[in-house]
Amino acid sequence: GSMHSARFRLVAQQVFSRPPALVTQRLRRRCQAANGLSWSEARFDGATVALPDAIELTSFAAQLDNVMASVRNANRKGVWMRVPLSQGGVLPLAAAHGFRFHHAVGESAMLLAWLPEDEPCPVPDFATHVVGVGGMCINERHEVLVVQERRAATTTSQGSWKLPGGLVDLAEELDVAVEREVLEETGVRSRFKSLLALRHQHGAAFGRDDAYCVCLLSPLSAEIRACEREIAAAAWLPLPEYYEGTKATSARQGVEENFNAFVARNVIAAAEAG
Repeated sequence: GSMHSARFRLVAQQVFSRPPALVTQRLRRRCQAANGLSWSEARFDGATVALPDAIELTSFAAQLDNVMASVRNANRKGVWMRVPLSQGGVLPLAAAHGFRFHHAVGESAMLLAWLPEDEPCPVPDFATHVVGVGGMCINERHEVLVVQERRAATTTSQGSWKLPGGLVDLAEELDVAVEREVLEETGVRSRFKSLLALRHQHGAAFGRDDAYCVCLLSPLSAEIRACEREIAAAAWLPLPEYYEGTKATSARQGVEENFNAFVARNVIAAAEAG
């Protein structure tokens, strides 16, 4: 009837009024999705290739050829593709198109292919830093809460008194992280006051850089209940005694003053200055 004719004219007007390249591109993407492999636009002129739940490796190579040709025709630059462990068989085929590992989390790896040959890839590396915290918890008697680890990171620091602390969890704030670590290792509840110092060094865990943040805390409790699994001993030490211990550890490490000694010396100077 006339209603169907009007609807057809409206659809035809919408389709044919679009630029031919846009129509072709959208139709191509629909066909790709029907065949099991599709792509969508991503930020910064990028593209994301979506894998279907089930993949036939015999046809995947041809599908990926078509998708990558479509991506190039659309002038996209960085192409992302998440590959779960269950579909790891596609990795050699993806590598043939220039895909490389960008990062892996849990049960999947994210691949990246940078297409422009005349400009460097600006995509930053994934997880460039490991972030750790140490809590300098000082009571009213100018005693600092310290621990001895059952298994220290190095032989030169084994048996040394150190600040309680550990790694910051993903999406965790520094103040929350340091309060949590102090509680877990010593049983002492504390409140974050300020950031005292930060050490940045290269070549830490997994080849990443390390950012270690020493935070000033005030204790909310005094009784120590050390974590027996990780901590060999825990105590409240006078600041000067702790400082002497850090200097002894520095000498074993072959340095004049390590970071812990640097922080302790400056905290003592600040305390003496009032």
